Amino acid sequence: MKQICSRRHPEGRGCRASRPVAGPVPGRSAHGLVPSAPTSSPGAPSDTKKTWAAGTRTAEGILGLPRLSYNRLATADQTVVVGRRPLTSATGLRRSAIALPVALLAFFAGISAIPAAAATCASLAGLALPDTTITAAQLIPAGTYTAPDGEVFTNLPSFCRVAATLTPTSDSDINIEVWVPFSNWNGFFVGTGNSGNGGVIMYGNMAPWLPGNYAVANTDLGTSPATPNSGGRFLTGHPEKQIDFATRSTNLMTVRSKEIIEAFYGERPKYSYFFGCSTGGGQGIHEALQFPGDYDGIIAFAPNMNRTHAAAAHVWDAQAFYGPANITTDQAVAVTAAVVKQCAGKDWGLTSDNFLTDPRDCHWDPSALQCTGSAADAPTCLTPPQVAALGKFYQGPINPRTGQRIYAGEVRGSESNSGYPANNAAAANQPPVQWTFGNDFDFRTFDFDHDMDAVDEQLAAILNANTADLEEFRSHGGKLLLWQGFADPQVPVLNTVAYYERLIASQMPDGRHDAAARKEAVRRTQEFARLFLGPGVGHCSGGAGPDTFDAGTPTRQWVQQGIAPDQIVASKVINGVTTFTRPLCPYPALPRYSGVGDPTLASSFKCVADEDHDDNQPPAPKYLNDGDNYPIVPINNGDRDHDDRH
Repeated sequence: MKQICSRRHPEGRGCRASRPVAGPVPGRSAHGLVPSAPTSSPGAPSDTKKTWAAGTRTAEGILGLPRLSYNRLATADQTVVVGRRPLTSATGLRRSAIALPVALLAFFAGISAIPAAAATCASLAGLALPDTTITAAQLIPAGTYTAPDGEVFTNLPSFCRVAATLTPTSDSDINIEVWVPFSNWNGFFVGTGNSGNGGVIMYGNMAPWLPGNYAVANTDLGTSPATPNSGGRFLTGHPEKQIDFATRSTNLMTVRSKEIIEAFYGERPKYSYFFGCSTGGGQGIHEALQFPGDYDGIIAFAPNMNRTHAAAAHVWDAQAFYGPANITTDQAVAVTAAVVKQCAGKDWGLTSDNFLTDPRDCHWDPSALQCTGSAADAPTCLTPPQVAALGKFYQGPINPRTGQRIYAGEVRGSESNSGYPANNAAAANQPPVQWTFGNDFDFRTFDFDHDMDAVDEQLAAILNANTADLEEFRSHGGKLLLWQGFADPQVPVLNTVAYYERLIASQMPDGRHDAAARKEAVRRTQEFARLFLGPGVGHCSGGAGPDTFDAGTPTRQWVQQGIAPDQIVASKVINGVTTFTRPLCPYPALPRYSGVGDPTLASSFKCVADEDHDDNQPPAPKYLNDGDNYPIVPINNGDRDHDDRH
């Protein structure tokens, strides 16, 4: 047993003995109450706490948000309108709109009055916290609120907006915002994730939680003046900012938010939850691994937690599709259509599906669309270089000298989702590559042997969270709900599946690898971590599959009542109309039609364990070594505040 201390943790919260890791991982309350209208004017309240009369109806969150439309989250009495936002990107290609792409806000039960605050909102401006400057402590009246970035949110309750700048190092500049309900706080805290390269506060990820009376926070990841889609050039030559981006900003946002909440209300949150997708999902995995006492429940969607190798994968694709091999959006759509035509119904799904339930069962060959040079060629036929590029797209990055897999490839059926692979050139300049070789590095010269080693040597311990040992998180009752679209072309879904397989391997009985041992390991893993795959769904949302569902209620029930989710019903909503529903199943199960009943209804499907022994394209052990990033902070008694409330 050796002592491992974090060189990155800002407050020196201890070292601890490392633990041997099993498996092949290298290196290791009764009613939901809706506030009625206040008896006084809904305008700016005085800086003294008011108590709204409790309503009599249970608050219910609408289960989803229309993609690329004004996003709406509703309770029984109010609707929050989240302004129109562009699409999400894990890699910084576009400004994120993961303003909760699927609803997590139906878990509004348990709202209750909290004792009077220990501080007024204005007095928080003088709150003294380590390496922290409070830059705003503002009481926001109920109604319409215009955020500092110009986004407009309507029908919000009154809240105290606290903004702060954190400087744990001389080169750090981490911005956070914490919004706490002015009254009727439900006792819960929600940390929310960012997108791409961060650089801005994601107000659209914060506002939807307020009507449920949650305290909520977000951080810009300490990367300003970057923006989610600006690339990582602003952090080149700034190693402390790179650490802020990867882990420190999220942890400090969490720690400071709880301190601000305690100062305002006189008590800490009873339970703490985290939600994020893409970069935000990766933040959640880092929290579970490296700061396991921060959250009781973590909802991590499409987690980008293997960033050095994700960067290599984007460079791999950019090289493959460079120049004459680049395909158009129309060609990508034609490819997906050909994939679905050949494979739908052979993968546990329905023959009528316009998506694949399990793309691992599909082995469509892109040469089927290769141009022949005849007049019969379709406008979307593929040239030989394009056929070869698609083959590399599905293959994923490989070390050319050793043949070892670096990272998973993309699955068939994902080609036309989220703008990929037609815009792969935009992903060529990856932050980890820039941080290692400089902003002028030519991606076309990247060597997937020696250059990959150089990137990992410098950044793997900072950026990656591949280590599949969450025993610290599990030890305090932490629950991890993972979800990813099974047609995600930006963060390869097989990377997440392979990660979950490593979690299973870590639970295998010593020395056993038989079917009974695997069944027991799956059971043990599902006690604290469950993975749900969305058939036909793209990155964070979108695609032809069912992408509208409530992950919040099952997570809260799992954490607070010990009721693990055996399935989650997802819907496909088009122009406000639900066209079909389908169950999401805990891996390794997948939905299978029962043979009777309406095939557009989830009730006609069962969750059945998939025992096909599919190829999940696991990376070679060399590319799973996170170095010294594990563990960082042992759980202390302050992280167990809710334990005596069960």
